[in-house]
Amino acid sequence: MRLVIDVCGGEAVPSEPIAAARAFLKQHKDVVIVLVGDEKIIKSYLNSNDRFEIVHAKDVVHSNDSVFSFLRNHETSLYKSVELVATGKADGVLSNSTTAAFTVVATSLLKLIPGINKPAFMSYIPTTNLKGMLLLDEGANVECTADDLVQFAKMANIYAKVISKIPSPSIMIANIGSEDTKGLPYHIEANKILKADKSLNYTGFIEGNHIIRGDANIVVADGYTGNIILKTLEGTLMAMKDLLKVNFKKPINIPGYLLSKRVINTITTTFDYKNYAAAFVLGLSKVACKTHGNAKEKEFSSSLRMLREAVINDLPSLIKNNIK
Repeated sequence: MRLVIDVCGGEAVPSEPIAAARAFLKQHKDVVIVLVGDEKIIKSYLNSNDRFEIVHAKDVVHSNDSVFSFLRNHETSLYKSVELVATGKADGVLSNSTTAAFTVVATSLLKLIPGINKPAFMSYIPTTNLKGMLLLDEGANVECTADDLVQFAKMANIYAKVISKIPSPSIMIANIGSEDTKGLPYHIEANKILKADKSLNYTGFIEGNHIIRGDANIVVADGYTGNIILKTLEGTLMAMKDLLKVNFKKPINIPGYLLSKRVINTITTTFDYKNYAAAFVLGLSKVACKTHGNAKEKEFSSSLRMLREAVINDLPSLIKNNIK
């Protein structure tokens, strides 16, 4: 198995993805990792024991680049990384480039599975019932139709069954209310279609205050709504973690911290999104995922683990063979 990492795609310095890749290779002898980026910079972070392959890229994607430049500039680390998978020289790609750039380049080079209307970003979200959930779309598509939401649900259902090992994943659509009449026209239409599909365990609409509880294994949304949900949850969890740190550092609270340390550690570990930091682009003919732009070693490590699982299970073929 050959996995590609765009080590110059985002805000993180190359040392972070390289450290993650180094540790990953020690655990998975069947994997070859290709590092893509400025060769001189990459080599400055390597040691004599490293067994990486390197593909040189003399340029990077900039946040203010236009959509057209993403495709015109074939010398960026992102373009060269995705191109390796598109040409069959690798099995999966991981980048921390911008969402817009990654979506455009991946969709253009890897192509959509026949019958799929749009790609969708999907990631794992921790929940209070400890089961977690899958959220999609998270920003690939600002506007969606009812058919798009239905396809998102079906693709995530396949992932949940095969890779997450959930026999009958529960599916819900994010909405402003639980009643069938609530939401925009495409919410109402998608709700009708999914309720009529007896092959899916679809249970209706879910409001924002129920998402973190894990009332559904899969929550479907358009990219605009999904991205807001994702960023709000991440920001809230990080804020709560920081608040705990600040308050338990106060001398008067130290005894309370010592008594509740185990509980606090369990909570912070459970809601650490870094343990599942990969966002897959579902609907493409090859496996592609991205992580946060400022990702550190931990995020790259969990993303590599998830990328390998998707490649082993041949996620694109699963979707292609099961989507009608």
